[in-house]
Amino acid sequence: MASYGIGARLRQERVGKGLAIDDISRDTRIAPRFLEAIETDDYSTLPGLVFTRNFVRQYALTLNLDPDPLLAELPKQDESTAPLPNPPAHPRSRHRGDRRMRSILSSVVWLLLAGGAGVWAYMHFNHSPRAAALRTASSQAAKPALQRTAVEPASGAARGATPPVRQSPLANTSAPVQVSVTAHDESAWVQVSADGKIAFSGTLQPNETREISAAEQVKVLTGNAGALTISLNGKTLESLGPIGQVRMVTLTAEGPRLPPKDPPPAPDPL
Repeated sequence: MASYGIGARLRQERVGKGLAIDDISRDTRIAPRFLEAIETDDYSTLPGLVFTRNFVRQYALTLNLDPDPLLAELPKQDESTAPLPNPPAHPRSRHRGDRRMRSILSSVVWLLLAGGAGVWAYMHFNHSPRAAALRTASSQAAKPALQRTAVEPASGAARGATPPVRQSPLANTSAPVQVSVTAHDESAWVQVSADGKIAFSGTLQPNETREISAAEQVKVLTGNAGALTISLNGKTLESLGPIGQVRMVTLTAEGPRLPPKDPPPAPDPL
């Protein structure tokens, strides 16, 4: 069931505290356009369910509000098929409706094509001799999962001390794919999965590093591409994008794979 009023409550609290959108953006590192979309309950412009819940949580905490009642009105993260709350319907012109329908149809076609390519790649990879070799190496590795460790600066340590470095629960130094993700200058929300299992999901603070390994692939999804430095098997990769951009990359032993950019709108029929 769709629910409304989340954005109105946040906006009322913000205005009551005498804060501007830019003040909230500076404290949360969330782009102003996303904060404005939340305040108007325009969830269609947000990058997805995971980011929407995280943005609402950070917004509420910045205003010293309990985020749980607000998050309760949004779909949970494990309900991947549940739609986000829709804003109240507004009258739209027929021209805008037709253009939106063409855009939706174009997106569906691209998703079907991408899904078919993904199935082909999965079948090809899992039946190749290299895949068999990787599975054999993985099964022979001792203790494939390491306990999470952390190196934190001592209390009161001087500025410039060794930054925190953490290994995910799936870290395995003998695996073929070794990935290191470090935040710099600005904090960045990151979700990392190894061979289909989520290894880490949260916000990396400046100079914080996560190390993840996998037998086949590591996927990195971030809401602040320009604030990350990623290395694959000891080699530093090029930046995924500018500050504040939502990006995803798949890392394998052969190298990084970026998804295609959003398709352009379909042309108007003659």
